[in-house]
Amino acid sequence: MNVHSSFRKQYVEGKKKTMDKATSNKGEAIMEAALHLFTTQGYAETNVPSIARAARVGVGTVYRYFKNKDNILNHLFQKVLTLFLSEIQDAVDRQASIEDQFSQIFDAATALMTHYTVELQFMNLNVFNEMLDADSQAARDKVIAYFTDFLKAGQDSKVIVPGSADAQLVLMYGSVQMMISFLWARRHFARIQPEDTRIIRQLKNQLWNALTVERKVFSEEV
Repeated sequence: MNVHSSFRKQYVEGKKKTMDKATSNKGEAIMEAALHLFTTQGYAETNVPSIARAARVGVGTVYRYFKNKDNILNHLFQKVLTLFLSEIQDAVDRQASIEDQFSQIFDAATALMTHYTVELQFMNLNVFNEMLDADSQAARDKVIAYFTDFLKAGQDSKVIVPGSADAQLVLMYGSVQMMISFLWARRHFARIQPEDTRIIRQLKNQLWNALTVERKVFSEEV
């Protein structure tokens, strides 16, 4: 099963298993409507009546499935983030070289960025949302820890240049985050489907070079 079909299968099945009563078609419609609105107009600008209208259900129906808007946000965030990490972990052979692991991570992320641009853009926009509950924050911390551990292992093996793992995480995550936003904007505003992955492959090479080639030009001292 490829990453695309596997992610969709787990995403749908996961929602059905863990989202309280949200197992009916109406529950799924509410989730999909909220995902679209949170991504296109923002969490703060979205309210329960607008989610209800987009899902074509009554406001009371939304409250039968979810406590409030925050509850919908956290269900969505946890599922998208947890399954994103699951796909990355499944794709990576931890016994492989750091270079191969980096390639596997990036290729899995590329497949997810291409096929699930909206879900990942939603994740980007809400990764530091103050309404995230403890479970959502734990899911976020788990992703951060995974990539931090990878970077530290790369430094220990002397493949990735020595330095702050936090700074390298900003470089790695920020690059992927901006690529997701770029692909989403092309799809949403220009109606261009992100099927061409050449720009992502170029980012892969440039990011690898940034992490592994040490060429100091500027002083780190203030």
